[in-house]
Amino acid sequence: MTSLTSRTPIHSLLAKAYPLQIQAMNSGPINIQIDDQTNDDCYPGFCHIHLKMPDPNSNEFILTLRNVPFDDDVKELATELDGIWESTRFGEQLSLELSLSQCTAISTLATAIRNVVGQGRHYHDPNWKWIARRTAKSLERLARLLSQAR
Repeated sequence: MTSLTSRTPIHSLLAKAYPLQIQAMNSGPINIQIDDQTNDDCYPGFCHIHLKMPDPNSNEFILTLRNVPFDDDVKELATELDGIWESTRFGEQLSLELSLSQCTAISTLATAIRNVVGQGRHYHDPNWKWIARRTAKSLERLARLLSQAR
């Protein structure tokens, strides 16, 4: 993994943006909850988004979306990004190994997920109507944050 050469390390920006979700920043890998799920979100199909930095001093990370809303466009984009799909008991899970230089890809993924739903669109779960938008919003926030570190 490559050393981060920007003026603000990614893990510092993430700690400020996600203070309640960050875990164990002082040692070892960093795991951060990126989605905005709260205790009020009791639907089991909520899209959980986590970012893992195996090396806090690197600009590389793993972005995992569990129970992600998807269609053919999302699948195609994930393939272009060398994403790994896995069917789990919670739904489809997408894992992407990304680097800081790919924050635009996160924005593109957010747009694709947002476009899964809409007028005249048919999708697997009726709750995706709100889940897709919230998932996209969380990814857009992450992309904006990471672009600050570039």
